[in-house]
Order: sequence, then structure tokens, then C-alpha cells
Amino acid sequence: MNKRLSLFLASTGLLIALSISAACGGSSSSTTTPTPARTAASATQASSTTPAATATPKASTAATSPAASASATVLTSSNATLGKTILVNSAGLTLYTYANDASGTSNCTGTCATVWPPLPEGTGTPTSGPGVTGTLAAITRSDGTKQVTYNGAPLYTFQSDGSAGKATGDGVNSFHAATP
Repeated sequence: MNKRLSLFLASTGLLIALSISAACGGSSSSTTTPTPARTAASATQASSTTPAATATPKASTAATSPAASASATVLTSSNATLGKTILVNSAGLTLYTYANDASGTSNCTGTCATVWPPLPEGTGTPTSGPGVTGTLAAITRSDGTKQVTYNGAPLYTFQSDGSAGKATGDGVNSFHAATP
């Protein structure tokens, strides 16, 4: 790889990290919204470092937006990169908890919730797959939407994961892959 491309990729990665850090810095009154498109650098980095999840998602569609119509499903998946079993949604996307949340309360709002979309409840009670031993429930967020919790901890996906098996948000801005 030539020096210019290496410098470009490093600069782009730094900008992404700073954007994520700013988005989850604690203030929910920010008026800046990050661009949802991923850069070629982040896509290349994520695809070359994270293997696919081994869980077989159920036939239902992933519940990753407030407009989801099906009930949320939480499954387990063995993640080789993290070296542990983690929680994933029905599409195999890694689910995260936020250390700054209180039990039963989400503190990730505004721009933070754009980068870390809450796992919505959908139309019914959240369901769990084999190996999910904790309690699934739902809370009402400050914006009135319902979010799935695991043992009281609100669950999120990470905008930059992009596909099943990715866990690039683990350890970023106090977010960690949820474990059963």
C-alpha cells in the first residue's frame, strides 16, 4: 500500500473515532448528526478483522429501527474475535450495553442513539433463543419509543458494524458487547 493511501486511511479512521466519541460524549442536545454512510477505510478495516457470527438467525427480520413491526428476538453467538459468546439480534448484529445507563433507563439519546440505535421492542414481547438465560423486557425511552433490555440493561446495535458477526463497538465510549 502506498504512503498516501496509508495516510488517508489512518486519517479517515481518526475522524471516525472522533465522531463516535463526540456522539457519545454525554450531551444529548447536540444538533450535529453523523453521516450514516461508512467510509471505505472503516468498511475495509471491519471486514478484515471480524469473523462472521456462528448463530443462525431466525426467519424473522432484524428489529433495528423504531419502525420495526415484528417482536425483537435476542439470540446468542460465539464471536471468535472477542473470544466469548455474545448476544445478537435476529439478523446476527451484535447487541451492546452502555455503562452510563442506569438499570431500566437509557442515557444514550440524540446523536448517541443515531450511532448506537436502541433495539426496539417491536409489536410484541421480546423473545429469546437458546442460551439466553437472562430476563428480556422493554422500557420506555425519553422519546416515547420502547427499547429491549436484558437483565435491566438497555440493548443497542452499532451503526458501524453493518453486518452479522461484526463487534467493532466493543469497548468504544463505554459500550460493550452484551453477554448472556
